[in-house]
Amino acid sequence: MESAKKLVEAKVDGRDQIKLESLDSQSDGKNKVSFIGCFEFTQLVKNYRATFGNDVYKWPVPGGNSHAEMVIREFVLKLKGTWDYPYKDDEICHCRQVKTKTVDQAIVNGAHTYELASRWTGCSTACGTCKPDVEKIMAHQNDLNHDQTFF
Repeated sequence: MESAKKLVEAKVDGRDQIKLESLDSQSDGKNKVSFIGCFEFTQLVKNYRATFGNDVYKWPVPGGNSHAEMVIREFVLKLKGTWDYPYKDDEICHCRQVKTKTVDQAIVNGAHTYELASRWTGCSTACGTCKPDVEKIMAHQNDLNHDQTFF
């Protein structure tokens, strides 16, 4: 009897994406990993494969705050079951109707300060009540202290 397929994915919309389609929860040769993206992202994935092998369950969590490292970090943490995004609502800034995903993508694309995230997305430019939530997302995406051990 065949197990249900499992899909794990991390991406920057319209830019970089890595996903795993697996028939089992552990690597057994039935995993299909696909990726597409910019040069920096594809080179990092290729370097990970060359260094740690094709079994993505054995990849360590990358440090760093480049967009490529953030996408792969999200992917690896999702595989480990430890990805816990700090904000659950679709809209983070109700005054300006800014989507959480918009702020997240800005952070991944280089808005590593609250001021830049606000300038790039318009979040927290009215009442400012979303500032703590924006800062939580920023801290989460830039957290270089994730467990960097192998699976």
